[in-house]
Amino acid sequence: MQKSYLPLIAVIVLAAILYSATMVVLVFNLQPPLTINSNSNKTPTVNIVLYEGEISTTKYGFGNTSTLLTSPGPTLRFNLTDVVNITVVNIGSMPHAFAITQTPKSGSTVLFGAEIGASSYLEPGKQGTVIFTPNNAGSFYYICPVPGHAELGMYGAVVITG
Repeated sequence: MQKSYLPLIAVIVLAAILYSATMVVLVFNLQPPLTINSNSNKTPTVNIVLYEGEISTTKYGFGNTSTLLTSPGPTLRFNLTDVVNITVVNIGSMPHAFAITQTPKSGSTVLFGAEIGASSYLEPGKQGTVIFTPNNAGSFYYICPVPGHAELGMYGAVVITG
């Protein structure tokens, strides 16, 4: 009775491919763009680019330009009929993310499906995009949901009118 080594060879080849792919991602810091298209069939009516990062070692913020981050960040204003496209660029030296919430605190519930980097934060130099339609008028906040970052000033106001 002769033993077949084909299953063993297949497992070794698959392991080698997985190892190689992992090394390429780690060595070249490859990260696919983080995009959530809950409204991918709709054309955005509002396009915003926000920059996020550290202002100092104890203060973080957002800005409309890469050279001026503030805490709190600039106020974002939308209408209920808007299809909003937000791109967030991490110009900081550590991972960050983005979410629209009811309160300016880490751990707050995300509203409108508006979040970037929820499962995998945006690494320095990376960007992510979310497209959403607000479904509730009122005053809200956008934050960096990385634990502790909103408390260090990484938030801004969102005003949605009917």
